[in-house]
Amino acid sequence: MYNNRIDVSPRERKKYLLPFVHLCYDHDSPFNTKGPKFFAQLLFMTVNFKKYDDSDESLSVEEIDYEIQRLKRTLFDD
Repeated sequence: MYNNRIDVSPRERKKYLLPFVHLCYDHDSPFNTKGPKFFAQLLFMTVNFKKYDDSDESLSVEEIDYEIQRLKRTLFDD
């Protein structure tokens, strides 16, 4: 399952995470009962979020979870 993950650079990260922020936190979303950790686990299996541009390291589930929450705070001014 981890063999065909999509590679995402740090500068593209926001674009990929934004739809999941809305799924988690939009009151009209049928998925708002799922937390960011649920989506972070799914994303970890399908997307390779690079930590740095020229690095082979990728974000962990916890780091993806944190990025989703951070983006939510930025968008919704919490």
